[in-house]
Amino acid sequence: MAGVELGTREWHEILDAAHNGILAVNRESRVIVFNRAAAELVGCVQTEAFGRRLEEIIPNTRLAEVMESGKPEYGQPLPLRERVIVTNRSPIWRAHKIIGAVAVFQDITDIEALSQELETVRRAHADLDAVIESVDDGIVVANAHGYIVRANQAYLRIAGIARDEFVGKHFSELFKQGYLNRSVSQMVLERRARVNVVDVRNGKELLMTGTPVFDEKGELSRVVTAVRDISELSELKARLAESEEKSERYYNELEHLRSRQSFRQILTKNQEMLAKVEMAFHVAKVDSTVLILGESGVGKELVAGLIHRAGSRSKNPFITINCGAIPLNLLESELFGYEKGAFTGAQKEGKPGLFELAQGGTLFLDEVGELPLELQVKVLRALQDREITRLGGSKPIRLDVRFVAATNRDLEEMVREKTFREDLFYRLNVVPILIPPLRRRKEDIPLLVNEFLRRFNTRYGLQKWITPEVMGVFMLYDWPGNIRELENTVERLMVTGREDAIGRESMEDVFSPGGLKMAEAGGLSSFQKVGHGELPEFPGQSGGTFSLPQYLKEEERRLISEAYAVAGSTRKAAALLKISQSSLVKKMQKYRVRV
Repeated sequence: MAGVELGTREWHEILDAAHNGILAVNRESRVIVFNRAAAELVGCVQTEAFGRRLEEIIPNTRLAEVMESGKPEYGQPLPLRERVIVTNRSPIWRAHKIIGAVAVFQDITDIEALSQELETVRRAHADLDAVIESVDDGIVVANAHGYIVRANQAYLRIAGIARDEFVGKHFSELFKQGYLNRSVSQMVLERRARVNVVDVRNGKELLMTGTPVFDEKGELSRVVTAVRDISELSELKARLAESEEKSERYYNELEHLRSRQSFRQILTKNQEMLAKVEMAFHVAKVDSTVLILGESGVGKELVAGLIHRAGSRSKNPFITINCGAIPLNLLESELFGYEKGAFTGAQKEGKPGLFELAQGGTLFLDEVGELPLELQVKVLRALQDREITRLGGSKPIRLDVRFVAATNRDLEEMVREKTFREDLFYRLNVVPILIPPLRRRKEDIPLLVNEFLRRFNTRYGLQKWITPEVMGVFMLYDWPGNIRELENTVERLMVTGREDAIGRESMEDVFSPGGLKMAEAGGLSSFQKVGHGELPEFPGQSGGTFSLPQYLKEEERRLISEAYAVAGSTRKAAALLKISQSSLVKKMQKYRVRV
């Protein structure tokens, strides 16, 4: 049989009939084959492509590279007119010489979309499987014909059966085999409505809720049954009922007291204060009574909280009693509690006092110097004998409590004036810890200011900072109200100022009329009285001499570094700092702030 040779026309017809695009070039990268499918993919008139250089039609086919390397490339993605294209590229050989290259294009856009849809469905099924298997309740799914199509591991565990004994079986078969007493799924199929049933299986009391699932035509297609083991609920409810009234009352009162505590970190670089903190950690390991002394606002309650958290009682209550904040006529009943009918208006079931609520934990007697003399003897007995008696009661209550007290008053002077019992003072003063005032801890001011800025920026959704000028004034001010005054001042400046940068002009109404001038002009000399004529060390001090310019430079560098870290670019950081970008770049180079 003689061979049949095809002419050029026949070859073009064959190529145009191909579904995939086909393109070939000669050694000069000029198009010699360009079928109809390729023209449609490229968006080019077929007759205009022949003879043109390949890069004029498709710039990224890599056919030139294939001719140079002589190596074919298969399954390569080719971005083309927002379509998903896969191409195979091969060199054309003649007598061991490459004379061109050919590429076959396959449009898989629809296939890719379908693949993504299938992947989405697969992931949804996987997520559904994970959810069903993660719950503690048993889940059973039956189809409209009464066959079990799914049961999660929790149900198999509750029912005490294997999966192959249950899944795939019909209701009637399971009933005959004794796996079911009554079928919730069958009841739902019959009623076409939700059904709740309590049943006993495998020695367990089960609550079963069957829910019908309808398809888009309104036909019932599935029944989903949730199974919960409630066999222990009756016993638990009985136990709960026995103590519910008492537990709820104690819990609410204790939570109220706990909610008033705010344990915060003690921020300090001052050596004297660090020694006090170390002492607090040391005595926290024992139950000795601690008396914390210091001016108002120095953070005595933070030291008390530290002692509680660092001790063995940290998981038990920390109860604070402000001895100067409770009215005198209520103080005794609040401290020691009362029995029912102890006085007019008392709760009929009585009430535990704060001493009782602190059982197992720590009792913090804040402002203990405000205790009236008539109550000091009862507090002394609690400290000495570790027991109290409720108002109207006669039965002593043993205490397992660690005592910590605090005051800003001179208790020794009060003892001499007969306004504070001497025996109570000695009972409290087992381990005294004197907290230094802020004017002797000046190096802690930047730490505290930065913490207050972070806290209030987070609370109020702000992005404010203190300028070096204001920080310099803070370092010179006397702070008679100590840390509490500093915190209140920072908050006031942040919430009243209109600009993100808190500058000198924001401080006019913050201090007393002469306070600001004193801080800026004469504050330094007033501090020399502290510490026998020597200033405490703090940032900006060099060789024992305070250097405001040096401190301002360090503060400026810190603000620039923080602004760049927050903003991520010099342009945005400059906008935050209200300076030009060129100025910021120069300052960053000056201070060697890393970009």
